Amino acid sequence: MSAPNPQATAADPGVNAFVMANAGSGKTTTLVSRVARLLLRGSPPSAVLCLTFTKAAAAEMQRRLYQRLGQWAVAEDAELRGELGRLEHRDPAGYAAKELSRARTLFARALETPGGLKIQTIHAFCEQLLRRFPIEAGVSPSFRVIDDAEAAAIRVTAREAVARAALAGDPPIVADAYAALSGALAHSDFEGLFDRFEARRDALDAYVASVGGAAGLPGALAEAVGLDGWVDPEAVEAEMVSPPHLDPAAWFAAAGSLSRGSVTDQKRGVAMQAVAEAVAGGQGDVVEAVRAIFFTADGEPRKSMATKQIDADTTFWLIEEQTRLAEAVHVARAARVAANTLSVLVLAEVYGRAYATAKTATGALDFADLIARTRDLLTDGPGAAWVLFKLDGGVDHLLVDEAQDTSPEQWDIVRALTEEFFRGDGAHEAGRRGEIERTVFVVGDEKQSIFSFQGAAPERLLKESQLYRQIIEGAGRRFETVKLLQSWRSTPEVLQFVDAVFATQARAEALSPGRGGLEDRVDAVIRHDAARTDGLPGTVDVWEVEVDAPAADRRAWDEPMDAAERGGARRRLAEKLTAEIGEMVRRGEAVHDPKTRSLRAMDWGDVLVLVKKRGPMFEEMLRSLKRSGAPVAGADRLKLAAHPVFEDLRALARTALFPTDDLSLAGVLRSPLCDVSEERLFELAYKRSGRLWPALRDRAGEADLGDAADLIGGFRAAAGRATPFDLFSGLMERRDRRGLTVRQRFLTRLGSEAADAIDAFLAQALAAEQRGSRDLERFAADLDRLDQTVKREMDEPRGEVRVMTAHSSKGLEAPVVILPDTIFQDPLGDALLEIEGGGFLWCGSKKDDCAVTATAREARKKKGEEESLRLLYVGLTRARDRLILGGRIAANRKLDGVEAWWGPATQAMQTLGREVQKGDMTIRRFGPDPDTAPRAETRAADTAAPPGWLLAPPEAEAGVRLLAPSQAEAESTGRARPPALSPLARQATQAGAAMGRFRRGDLIHRLLERLPDLPPADWDSAAVRLLARERDLSDDQRAEMIAAALSVLRDDRFAPVFGPGSRAEAGVVGPFRGRTVSGRIDRLVATPDRVLIVDYKTNRPAPDRLEDVDPAYIIQLAVYAEVLKGAWPGRAVEAALVWTDGPKLTHVPADAMTASLLQ
Repeated sequence: MSAPNPQATAADPGVNAFVMANAGSGKTTTLVSRVARLLLRGSPPSAVLCLTFTKAAAAEMQRRLYQRLGQWAVAEDAELRGELGRLEHRDPAGYAAKELSRARTLFARALETPGGLKIQTIHAFCEQLLRRFPIEAGVSPSFRVIDDAEAAAIRVTAREAVARAALAGDPPIVADAYAALSGALAHSDFEGLFDRFEARRDALDAYVASVGGAAGLPGALAEAVGLDGWVDPEAVEAEMVSPPHLDPAAWFAAAGSLSRGSVTDQKRGVAMQAVAEAVAGGQGDVVEAVRAIFFTADGEPRKSMATKQIDADTTFWLIEEQTRLAEAVHVARAARVAANTLSVLVLAEVYGRAYATAKTATGALDFADLIARTRDLLTDGPGAAWVLFKLDGGVDHLLVDEAQDTSPEQWDIVRALTEEFFRGDGAHEAGRRGEIERTVFVVGDEKQSIFSFQGAAPERLLKESQLYRQIIEGAGRRFETVKLLQSWRSTPEVLQFVDAVFATQARAEALSPGRGGLEDRVDAVIRHDAARTDGLPGTVDVWEVEVDAPAADRRAWDEPMDAAERGGARRRLAEKLTAEIGEMVRRGEAVHDPKTRSLRAMDWGDVLVLVKKRGPMFEEMLRSLKRSGAPVAGADRLKLAAHPVFEDLRALARTALFPTDDLSLAGVLRSPLCDVSEERLFELAYKRSGRLWPALRDRAGEADLGDAADLIGGFRAAAGRATPFDLFSGLMERRDRRGLTVRQRFLTRLGSEAADAIDAFLAQALAAEQRGSRDLERFAADLDRLDQTVKREMDEPRGEVRVMTAHSSKGLEAPVVILPDTIFQDPLGDALLEIEGGGFLWCGSKKDDCAVTATAREARKKKGEEESLRLLYVGLTRARDRLILGGRIAANRKLDGVEAWWGPATQAMQTLGREVQKGDMTIRRFGPDPDTAPRAETRAADTAAPPGWLLAPPEAEAGVRLLAPSQAEAESTGRARPPALSPLARQATQAGAAMGRFRRGDLIHRLLERLPDLPPADWDSAAVRLLARERDLSDDQRAEMIAAALSVLRDDRFAPVFGPGSRAEAGVVGPFRGRTVSGRIDRLVATPDRVLIVDYKTNRPAPDRLEDVDPAYIIQLAVYAEVLKGAWPGRAVEAALVWTDGPKLTHVPADAMTASLLQ
């Protein structure tokens, strides 16, 4: 047999290994192979624990393992020997029958293991552990893990608690902190503070607790900024510009000398003269004036205080005075940083406490709690030893995937789980059971560590590798650091380009910080070997930069707000890329399909567009793709509060709650809910005499406006009695005259991402009900406070172009990857800075930095630039066959010296690429032209031509088409019309008119449905109770509807309708003329010899003759009759209309129904 390759070494179950795996090097295959070999060697499935970073990764690993074990279970001996030999690098002939039998049983053993194979995310593992040891962990045994929606609601509650504490002034330091920060910051920045608190909640809480709480913060912060004790910054500044520190006489003298110099000297002299006069007279605050004289706008000391025309003594004095002021400014800055940080941390402590209280009140834990509580359970307190004792022997082999994304707290958990593997009796526990010794296997790639905001750091992976080596080799066990350099994903050209991009020492160190002296050469850190053998060459294109035109000094008053963007560089670049994607698909460019291991023509789903952040370029790419008609998956993250679906449904809720809100109503009309055009809305709203709703209701006879009035009126009517979920879920299934549901209309206009937004909205409605918000008003208030982002799953291509951030693309791949936004300026970051040695300081601007915050800011900038390069590495290595990079630059920026992602890419192309003319632009290309790449071949079949009937399309089969009997007339005539409306409808009582066209009828129907099942003596009181829920009705309206319903029930003529054998709201489904009828009959009476169909009608006035009845009503009854004849053959089927106005009973003869169907 040949020597084992690195994958085989990593998969060896007897080796403890840290595997550094390049992108696309097959780490998932290696993980699955190692687990399979552990099981083959006799390890129980329950003794193997594999921790992954995402649910998708866990599911994929489990799928592959079960697939492999399943194939072994049914394989022939020869095939199985070959599989096992390749896996274990043994001679296939050496496998005994007993070994083959054991391999075949592994699939069943894995399935029968209680709880299944333990391949799970670390959060899932922590949840299971806490449920096993709730008392030791200090959590409720019935705790629940909150989802993002509930966490967002708790965050809002916590923010409100901070505001209430500040208003109450208890303690006063909270009120002072709130007042100071809310006054100093813009509203958005102040709200953003709480986002920073949430992102670092645990770290902030831990820091405040470590210094003794709020009481210990002043001393700790003073020490952190280098002060001997707490100092008031205002006092320092006041002392700096007051006698004797500022000597007015000396300032007068210097001003006099400066007046004899240059124009600049004279201006400075005038300013000094004014300051000296103010100080001598004890007038005003001169701090800012003094700063302007001696310091620049950035807060730096001026390099020159006088020209050569000024005498040396004055110049020397000015320099001395500047030095004195600089020292005082340094102290004042440090004191101000400490004071501002105190305010921030006080609010952070109150926020953290309120958040924890809100969770505890409901027995809830969030994902951060799962990690923190598990770490404490395994590492702190007297209970930790007991828990580890109970766990010892339960896990013999720990595998950690995506280790570069593991946070310090998660590493603490891993260390606690494995510390007994290599010492004492625990090191040999598995061996005593006749199994292989306990092992640790970690796989990761520090070059792909891009989640620092979650606490991950590439240095920690390398540190843990060295630490485990010491522990394991110290125990006399084997430890290996394995490198997987071969990429099975990308073409050689793509990999060569990646190596060239990171060929400098600085960039290599950015990809692998903390490696220290472990690697002496760049290519030892950044090296990729291509393993693909399909023969398809790759191509890398770097397009020329699109430059924005200089902004016009003046704009026409009527110019659209987005006029500049329409011709801007971002739009031009997006449109060019969209055209390129379309052209590649139309040409059928060849791409490699890893599933079939062959070439095929590319389609839309083969394209992945990656940006650094969701900004203007992200939106422009989505817009351009949608405008072109290309199938596009939409945004990968939905900020719910800002999504059009949420805005439209929120506007509908406001319309129901506030009938005079014309703006919300207009928004609803223009939305997919109503689809009223801009022109129709203007026609409706312009020069109207009153509110918009009455104007709409008056024109309800017009088709499009009638649909809108029906939808809005029906929603308003239902809002008073339905729960939010019932209200909006029912709305989504409401159909218009074209047969489209509201959900379908949203999808048609907004694309597939609208489905996720609708589902998220309904989930919010359901969650609100569970929290107790069972009415529309409270739910609408919850929506206004909503702060939640939904992640859309785009792991698998679905025939659509995917646009997402490079962060979201982690773990994905695609034949064609486009990076359109390679020129950017990294944000300065938030004002909350982590300082060396632990702790936090808050400084909003670089010019206000003290020495400590300046150092912290530079350190953060360096780490940010390093992570940005690692993010570029992730983006580039998603590509299988082709890379395209582009960029846009503002008119006032120079391209020279631009770094970001553009600099490394263009520098790599200087050595690799060649110039190619593409239309009107010149690009640099590495690799052959795509037009000359091998094409996906379609081989002609060698068999005889098939008969014609085989290739002929089948005759269309009639699918199940649901027909609502109330729409039968529209179906037969091909045109829809609004239901019959009495000519006197507009002269109806004010009570009836105010309720809308159908509200009164719906409520009377409900009374006639429910009252007959009660004793007649209870009808009056029950009717009052039923309508009492309709809070918006007046007493007169309720009385009128009760009277109408009871007049029918108490009329002897209608006794058979409500007698024995009758049912209310009887559902009917059955065949009718090749269609499936689905409907509901108001009242159905079934006796042994006949069936009576009754439909209630509330029209006023009721018709006196059958000839005056709306034909649609008769057709509806006729359809029901035909269906019921099939259900009850041999029984006479009769029909009647009950009019509540009168009341009246109209029998509909069989011949009339037959005639209506013939028509």
